[in-house]
Amino acid sequence: MEFQVESALGYGQFKKMRDEKIQKLRTKYDMKKAELEILYFLSRCGEHNTSTDIHAQLLMNRGHISQAVDSLCKRRFIMAIPDEKDRRYVHYRILDSATEIVADMARMREEMNRNLLEGISEEEILIFRQVMAKIRANIEKQI
Repeated sequence: MEFQVESALGYGQFKKMRDEKIQKLRTKYDMKKAELEILYFLSRCGEHNTSTDIHAQLLMNRGHISQAVDSLCKRRFIMAIPDEKDRRYVHYRILDSATEIVADMARMREEMNRNLLEGISEEEILIFRQVMAKIRANIEKQI
């Protein structure tokens, strides 16, 4: 059998594990997965905080992004700010009311990463990062 990157990375199992972890937060905050992912993204994206940026980084369906940001605005977790130079763009900023949710998402991801990297040396992690950077570069060439 030839080498399959997705299989080697356990893509299906990884997705299942991540979905199970995020389900706890979905229940706790009565939120959709897209809403949680967008909040977490906005907490780390700096000035790259438009729907276009969300789409480019998270590869979410534009309709899901629109519904999620509308819901997050209505629930007062984010604020929509029209771009001063180009009225076609809207920037999203996280409000203080989302601080606990974002902190829970960060803790969940940190725990998941700790579990995934258990028993792996710093040297192995460095090699893994280098290999993944090369794979990402190869992906970029293809799209």
